[in-house]
Amino acid sequence: MPIDSISDSTLNGPALTEPPKGAAAPGSAINPYALAEVMSGKRIDWKQVDDKPALLEQILGTPYEELFDPKHGGPLYIGGARQTDGSMRAQRSTLLDIEVPKGANDVEHPPIAELGGLTSLKDIARTLRLDTLDNLAIHCIDWTRATKLKLTLELPRQVSDLRMARHYTPDIVRTVSFDPQLPQFGNSQDWTPPNGTWQDGGRFFDETAEFFDPVQGAVANCYYIAALSAIAWSQPYRIAQHTRATGAGQNQFFDRVTFYKPDNQGIDREIEVSETVPKTAGGNPIYCRSSENGEAWPAIYEKAFAKLKTGTTTDHPDITATGWGDCVWATAQLTGGNRAYYDTASRSADQLWNTLRSNCLSYRTIRPMTAWTYGSGDDAPDHVDYSTAHVVGSHCYTVLGWAYRNCKRYILLRNPWGNTEATVGALDATVSAYDVSWWRPITLKDTDGTFAMEIGTFKKYYAGFGVVN
Repeated sequence: MPIDSISDSTLNGPALTEPPKGAAAPGSAINPYALAEVMSGKRIDWKQVDDKPALLEQILGTPYEELFDPKHGGPLYIGGARQTDGSMRAQRSTLLDIEVPKGANDVEHPPIAELGGLTSLKDIARTLRLDTLDNLAIHCIDWTRATKLKLTLELPRQVSDLRMARHYTPDIVRTVSFDPQLPQFGNSQDWTPPNGTWQDGGRFFDETAEFFDPVQGAVANCYYIAALSAIAWSQPYRIAQHTRATGAGQNQFFDRVTFYKPDNQGIDREIEVSETVPKTAGGNPIYCRSSENGEAWPAIYEKAFAKLKTGTTTDHPDITATGWGDCVWATAQLTGGNRAYYDTASRSADQLWNTLRSNCLSYRTIRPMTAWTYGSGDDAPDHVDYSTAHVVGSHCYTVLGWAYRNCKRYILLRNPWGNTEATVGALDATVSAYDVSWWRPITLKDTDGTFAMEIGTFKKYYAGFGVVN
């Protein structure tokens, strides 16, 4: 049985064998770039997009500065909800229960985002389906001009949810989040996402498993994708293809993925899946994909994990059931090792730095490590703003190692979105880490989700990191 803590060096502080509670617990978020592709119905070459925030705002219907913190109730957290203890947990989306008014035209039922044609506060209240505006809290008052008074009002949650429900149809919501109220027909029932099909995933490996391969898709399983990246980086031989043919033509295969009971409790299940994965009608991936086109191993590992989570006996498990979880637990499910959690609030930057380096060799992690942020920036002891820092709240990252430049100490991290690098306390340089037998350069200015953050800044913005030994 796990105990509350295990002995550790006094330089590091005691490690926990269970995750922190409340707002410091690991959370999850959907990849906005994958979500935007689901919403638009097409693959977007994000490297060719000059203004990514503007395009995300346009497609997702949410201000960019409100995307990265669950307190705003944005689309990246569909399928999850803030609990009374501050933690974020999976929960059936309330958007599925909202009745959206239907009208013949936009005059009869104007889109909530477009209120410019309204002429009175009474019209606004009617459009927002409120009895009155009298009880709304005032966020800001601007009376700098004698003849005009500008008010910014805090709208009730049901209004913002109604706007979200107009934008995110039930099909979209069920594509990106698990709906436990859908009819269940036992563990032999096939699942297919709305408007999707199961198609060939491509080659298992393009070259080999590398840390930058796994890219999260349109479901909140960043914890699992970060774990895949951590293992591919620190234990590359563990990601392997165990395959068998399923026909005489030798062109169809089943792959086996072994999952373990964490903390050296032995094998849990050996899962077999084919190499088909969910895609749009146009052949674009919906969920996890590789950064290398045509490579399938991250999607196949995600599919196997979904089969483990759902317990289904079919080859088409519900990928949305993988949403929301613990990145350290997921890492241990893939390796069988012992978990160790290190919260940041109770430790100094020096202790975090020592713990990080004690799990590295030649700047590279030699044991899989992941990190996670608070349930909201408001929950951090320093009350940080995740949006301006380009750090994502309730989100898991891969820890790759460390760097030292100009007398500053940095932790090397990767966002499983393959995008959106933190800008606060960041290092703009090329660093190197010894990758088993050679020095691998990592260019931090590239847009690939990899960045380095000063360890003191990491302590402010992140709730903790974990190691599986």
